[in-house]
Amino acid sequence: MRDRKAQVGRFTCDLITGTWEWDDEVFRIHGLEPGSITPTTEYVLNCKHPEDRERVASVITQARVTGEPFSISYRLTGADGVERRVVLVCEGGICEDDTVTSIDGYYVDLTADFRAESVEFANEAVAASAESRAIIEQAKGSLMLAYGLDANQAFAMLNWWSSHRNLKVRELATRLVETWESGTATSDELRGRFDALLHDIAAPAPAAHVEGDPAPLPD
Repeated sequence: MRDRKAQVGRFTCDLITGTWEWDDEVFRIHGLEPGSITPTTEYVLNCKHPEDRERVASVITQARVTGEPFSISYRLTGADGVERRVVLVCEGGICEDDTVTSIDGYYVDLTADFRAESVEFANEAVAASAESRAIIEQAKGSLMLAYGLDANQAFAMLNWWSSHRNLKVRELATRLVETWESGTATSDELRGRFDALLHDIAAPAPAAHVEGDPAPLPD
């Protein structure tokens, strides 16, 4: 199994000063040597693909106001010139006197997943029962609508959440589709409901951790 450890890194953003703290992996995701710069919100936004920049700025602005968790997928151009496909996951804000002062969470670099695991995941879906394929395709479509993804990105995102929440792909897909069908299907509202669902699903217990990330759990 390929080691994914270097693909995930933690961040904290101080909303008062506009500065970010990155661990070593987030620096690498941005094509930088660890500690080489002091990241700012301006720098973070400038790294985004021009077609994605406004969308990312909007969710960061909303988090600044509400402190609520969010997830967003976008293209990032690193200092090394490499374009990467990443998911930025905010786990929530820290408040002081009812004012959101910081947000924290993690980056997930899914670049390799788009090239390799999306193909593997697609093959698994084809091999599944017709019922499973249908629900997986619906879930993929809902992720495409909610996060502005293409088909490969939706496969990779569904596969990543399945792996990191110890859920079979079909079970996660079913939950996503149920959430999709529970309200209106505007992209903003759907993304908010998906964010809540994905963050409410319990992560694997620490006692079950072994070196390396868990393998996907295909249906």
